Amino acid sequence: MKKHLALGGIVMLLAACSHEGSSPSAKSDWGTGLNTIERKYNKPASDTYDAAMSSLKSLELTVDKDRHDEMGGEIVARRGDKSKVTVNVTAVDKNKSRASVRVDPGDSTLATLIHEKIADKLGMAAAKSAFFGGNTEDFPYDADLASGTDAADRTIRALGWNPTGKVVKTGEVRIDARAEDSTPVQIKLESVNDRAFPLKATFIAGHGNTEGGKTLIGRMHEEFDRQLGGHVK
Repeated sequence: MKKHLALGGIVMLLAACSHEGSSPSAKSDWGTGLNTIERKYNKPASDTYDAAMSSLKSLELTVDKDRHDEMGGEIVARRGDKSKVTVNVTAVDKNKSRASVRVDPGDSTLATLIHEKIADKLGMAAAKSAFFGGNTEDFPYDADLASGTDAADRTIRALGWNPTGKVVKTGEVRIDARAEDSTPVQIKLESVNDRAFPLKATFIAGHGNTEGGKTLIGRMHEEFDRQLGGHVK
């Protein structure tokens, strides 16, 4: 059984608020499949809508339709080949929103790219250790880098989060993802010169010291322990 030395440690989908009738943020059938990607954002609908518009323009898409209000809205744009991109933003509550990005024909890669640009413009780029700390915790493990990497991959899948990147270097692996509300998270694994605990796992959530970030770190830590195969505190 892999031993673990703990150093410390410890968002459900809310009902969507929407207007009825012809409001631009009214609920609609977006279907499922490769051409539609939906994410929640821990930001007001108006902010998410503005970020979506800015993201489409930064990709040099031509905006054909722009209908919005304080509860969200709809953007229809065209790519250079005239294929359609539709973004629908709706409020979950006053501080949270949901965005659906639909690309016709099916192009989940572009839909994901648009979401990443939206997150970046909302100040939710990849997770990064805060200058004054508070959003990062390290834990040593009696495991090798390969086992830790497999456990980290399974952790992200088990939590139902969206993986956004993976960097593999000699003696180090970094896995980036987004939690349910699109908060960026990261699991960083490093081989260290310690016979008892040759693997260091670093869990990072968001960019600052928040209670939400601490909760996400706790969830990553707990699930990673489970996926790695047990631990001793």
